[in-house]
Amino acid sequence: MNTAADGEAQAVRSDRPCGRFEVAAFTNPSDIEREWRQLESTGVATIFQRYDWVDAYARHVLPKEKATPAVVLGRLDGSPAFILPLATSTFGPVRVATWIGGNHSSYNFGLWSHEAAAVMASMRRTQIEAMLRAALDGVDYAVLRRMPRIHDDMAQPLAALSRGPSHTEGYSFALAGGFAAVLQKRNGGSRQRKIQSKERKMREAGVLEYGTVRSLERGNAALDFFFEQKALRLAEQGQLNSFGAPGVTDFFRDLLDRSRHMSEPLLEMAELRVGGKICAVIGSAIHRKRVNVYFMTFARDELAPQSPGQVLTFRQIAECCERGMAAYDLGVGFEDFKTHWCDVIHELDDAYVPLTSRGKAAIAAIQLGRAATDQLRRNPFLWQRLKWLRAYLARHAVAGNR
Repeated sequence: MNTAADGEAQAVRSDRPCGRFEVAAFTNPSDIEREWRQLESTGVATIFQRYDWVDAYARHVLPKEKATPAVVLGRLDGSPAFILPLATSTFGPVRVATWIGGNHSSYNFGLWSHEAAAVMASMRRTQIEAMLRAALDGVDYAVLRRMPRIHDDMAQPLAALSRGPSHTEGYSFALAGGFAAVLQKRNGGSRQRKIQSKERKMREAGVLEYGTVRSLERGNAALDFFFEQKALRLAEQGQLNSFGAPGVTDFFRDLLDRSRHMSEPLLEMAELRVGGKICAVIGSAIHRKRVNVYFMTFARDELAPQSPGQVLTFRQIAECCERGMAAYDLGVGFEDFKTHWCDVIHELDDAYVPLTSRGKAAIAAIQLGRAATDQLRRNPFLWQRLKWLRAYLARHAVAGNR
């Protein structure tokens, strides 16, 4: 990377069809905080590209991942034009750049001014690759996963890069017209009666409370509940817990703390309690009146048959409508309950960007492995056996770490 010892980066210029981008990579997000916040207020991005989200992840998680920030800032005619929050790490003989956030960053769009997006969309693949090669000195290739093809009516500015469909997609729905209108599209009368029936049964066990948590203390208690329940469920399934990775707990606590005085929080917790006991929680964020759900879990106890997670989701959606939110996003990855609410599917792409000859060879190997995985997915028997093997190995890894 072209960075000086004091953290300031040397600008590397890249010709474009109309004028000139100035591009530089920074090893510390705080070095460009002013430019970042300026773009946040006027440009297009998802919650996962906001300065505070990226800065918190870079502080708490990247050092544990042995990764280094390489945040690419592009200027257009001297003004901040785009930001790509990347990090670099070494795998064997190669160095790779990826989005900051790992599996916790669902949508990776970058942060763009409208003018910069239009200019980038007019550039050829080789021009974009050359620009990234200049900014990411010493990096062999970049893997840019889960890039929305469109976000906030802006087409993906990096669409010219070599890319293919991600193995996952996002799910959301609009909240226009209020909760009554949302329900009307989804057999709302029947759904509401089912929720009310479940609530009556829960009230037999104690006072029923639900809503967004307002105090930091209760927010942290709800977060503790999530971490505990998530660890239990994944251990039962023999799966590795990404929320238990080093630094991740501190990352989410930092998001909660930073959100205390934000009108659009990076993380807010909603909870459902029965008799004072937490039964379900939802962790979500808000950006440009779009609610982004990070996670939801509930206790597997005597009240589990009353679907406390479904009840809390129902009530939180109603609350978001009352607060004037525009959309509710249940995140990436197929789950049956998402289809009951969502009528918008967000198509995502993974881009593979060779920056050196060694990187080109590495990408060829990755794509070969991906093609083999795609073939396995088309064979239900082999795919189930592979998933069983993964679960078996994960269970033994979890047991070995106890």
